[in-house]
Amino acid sequence: MRVKRQVANMTSTPGRRTSQRLVETEAYRRIMSGMAPETLAEFAQQLSDWLREAYPGAAPMTLDTVEDQIRETWHRRHDMIRGG
Repeated sequence: MRVKRQVANMTSTPGRRTSQRLVETEAYRRIMSGMAPETLAEFAQQLSDWLREAYPGAAPMTLDTVEDQIRETWHRRHDMIRGG
């Protein structure tokens, strides 16, 4: 778990740290595992809660930001699962 928390504080670009990649990776994992809920809002809430619990030291993201970051992935989820 220690390595996980350290990774959350690292970014590949200079400037303000972000948790965007963590959230995007988890969103993709959940979609491909069939763990996505019925609505985008519910998915964003789950990911927001997950980020807070799994990476307490990571840069926080508001619920609106999480939703904005996963919106495109959410809308492509059926194609992703089918392999399209």
